[in-house]
Amino acid sequence: MTDSRDPKTGLLIRNPEGLHDPEPLGYSHLAIFPTQGRLVSVAGQGGGPNKGDFADQTQIAFENIDKAMKAAGGDIGGVGKITAYIVDHSEEKHAVLIDAVKSAFGDRLTPTCTIVPLTRLGTDRNMLVEIEAWGVVPDNADLDSSNG
Repeated sequence: MTDSRDPKTGLLIRNPEGLHDPEPLGYSHLAIFPTQGRLVSVAGQGGGPNKGDFADQTQIAFENIDKAMKAAGGDIGGVGKITAYIVDHSEEKHAVLIDAVKSAFGDRLTPTCTIVPLTRLGTDRNMLVEIEAWGVVPDNADLDSSNG
């Protein structure tokens, strides 16, 4: 079994023995949210006004998730679940997503992840990816909006 715990929030990411190793694919099997803390839902984030290719938009999405988590009093380390909505999903885009997830979460185990392939996102035909997140921040987190 492989575990990674966020020291600020107590979020536990776990890959149990007996299940395949998801780490090369950029996700984990379990995110165990602590009963203390505040649950945070981050709406789908995309490339915003800085469109670009899939890799650019994916990186910006994770930067935006980190900004949103900071505005809630935490940071991206408290994220335990992501859902990636990908336009015209392919093996190449999957590899880019894996690299971006590993980069965003560093040495810790990556969050649980669901990928949803689509033909189009929202009203912007240039948007290639949207990533939503669920995370946790400490009960005593500073919710002052100036932090984000």
